[in-house]
Amino acid sequence: LGIGGITPYFSLYIYDLLKQAGFEENGKFLNDLLFSIFGIGLNEELSKLAGVIAVFLLLKKYINDPIDILIYSGLTALGFSLVENFNYFSNYGVRIISSRAFYSALEHIINTSVIVYGFFRFRVFNKGNPILNTITGLALAIGSHGLFDFFLIQQFLGPLTSYFSLLVYLVGINFWIEMLNNANNFSVYFDYHKIGFSTRVAYRLFYWYFLTLAIAFFNNGMTINLEFSIRTSFKSLLTDGFLFWIVIMRISRFKIFKRKYFKVTLALPFYITKNKDEDFKIPVLNIPVKIRGENQQEYFLTKYLGKNVRLFPLKGEKEDLHNSVAGSSINAVISDKILLYDDVIVYTLFIEDKLWIKPDKIFVLKPVMKTFAKLELNGVITALYGIKLDASDLDIKDLEIRELDFISWVKIQPDGI
Repeated sequence: LGIGGITPYFSLYIYDLLKQAGFEENGKFLNDLLFSIFGIGLNEELSKLAGVIAVFLLLKKYINDPIDILIYSGLTALGFSLVENFNYFSNYGVRIISSRAFYSALEHIINTSVIVYGFFRFRVFNKGNPILNTITGLALAIGSHGLFDFFLIQQFLGPLTSYFSLLVYLVGINFWIEMLNNANNFSVYFDYHKIGFSTRVAYRLFYWYFLTLAIAFFNNGMTINLEFSIRTSFKSLLTDGFLFWIVIMRISRFKIFKRKYFKVTLALPFYITKNKDEDFKIPVLNIPVKIRGENQQEYFLTKYLGKNVRLFPLKGEKEDLHNSVAGSSINAVISDKILLYDDVIVYTLFIEDKLWIKPDKIFVLKPVMKTFAKLELNGVITALYGIKLDASDLDIKDLEIRELDFISWVKIQPDGI
């Protein structure tokens, strides 16, 4: 963080040289575009990269896990943002703290992480070409940084132009989390049973967001007046609140699969879903939208992989469970975690009860998305599906949830409760 705090002075020196050469903003479209990419993006990213290189050389023996690479580079970028934000606060006051903390600071972290990820992508994940990876990472980071600033500087579409900056920001958030996701999946310390819950991460992020709002509220109240403070606080919640909710939820979600590499793509942090697993619906249009990554329900059962559980059938549409004895349980082992073709997570079961052993069928559990109860004495409700096997080779990963045969709702309890 300290080394990162030095790097803005490199970029300020370069800005002075560019100004002396006559290369700066002038309100013209092409000039401002080039200046945003090369005068701002290239300048600041290379300045931060100098700090990252120094950090990696100093802390070489402490970098022993893929996630360390992204953590140290992100902290260095945060040091750059810290000093930059201090200058902004000096000019505009602390009232801009929320936007600077959740937009600018994250943009710096994301772009620096992209460069470092590109450099280490082949070495850590054995993906792509080392030289091409590095060039691509640099180009993406510099382009993203430059375009983000350009759409704020050059208002060629009036107030609508800034929405393009939001688009760059949201795509960058998703890109960053996918990089972190791969680093976690390839951790040398990976352990399904030590995975924390996404709600804890989300709650912590919401705490920091509301803390920045509180700081701005009290600052505005003391330096201007209470009416202005209340008005600007409501405005911040209306303009940024929902957006930050999406960002915080995406940041707290990963796809936890040991040694599984997910392709890092340019995509928004949410998508339209048809699997009845939406996080919210767009009003009026009633379009179901899901935020990418696993939520708490989807990976809750991960901690019980390889462990004995008991299934208590609740109600079913098939004879398998209609004829089951009321209150009886099925002994099983949650054997594997599978990501279906349509991005739905299921858990395969090895059932020990002889009456349930069917050589022509695989049983899987799909977590309930709408309601959720902690896996304690009362158990947690999931959907039990069957997959009919045929003579051809079947890869469960190629199936969609609609192709699975729903059997029943079941309550799960770890064996021994």
